[in-house]
Amino acid sequence: MSSSDENHLHDGRPREWYGDGVEFRCLGPECGECCSGKHGPGAVWVDPAEMQAIAEALRMPFETFTSKFVRLVDGRYSLVEKPNFDCAFYEAGKGCTVYNARPRQCRTFPFWGRILRSRRSWEESGRCCPGINEPGAVVPAEEIRNYLAGKAGEEGRQAKGGQAGRSQP
Repeated sequence: MSSSDENHLHDGRPREWYGDGVEFRCLGPECGECCSGKHGPGAVWVDPAEMQAIAEALRMPFETFTSKFVRLVDGRYSLVEKPNFDCAFYEAGKGCTVYNARPRQCRTFPFWGRILRSRRSWEESGRCCPGINEPGAVVPAEEIRNYLAGKAGEEGRQAKGGQAGRSQP
């Protein structure tokens, strides 16, 4: 195979930098880097279905949940933060208190387009997420492509002990 062939997939598309997969393993509740406010304020974007799922998990009426835990940021819904910028549902040492109902953004972290756009952005995100480049746990390129295409399963990789990811508003 020539070097130009190595840089393209079998269908002719350019090969992604993560074509051999990436090393990532969520370090679980004892970590909490992506849910905590250690790196400043952020946003956990939610849609009405996700709000409903969390409200049901909390056994709370939808209206009560949204008035207590949802804010509007630039025309989008986001979960509120604690005064220290932690996610409202993050408890240090415990992790996410609504884990089974967590939003898609949380289930798919760190497999977001802005993080995967380049090796450099992946490495930069690794400064805040100690699970990025964690040896021994390779996430295959096909699984990454599924995340980026929105085709990842409902449980997502985070179901294996992960935490939420927060984006900057």
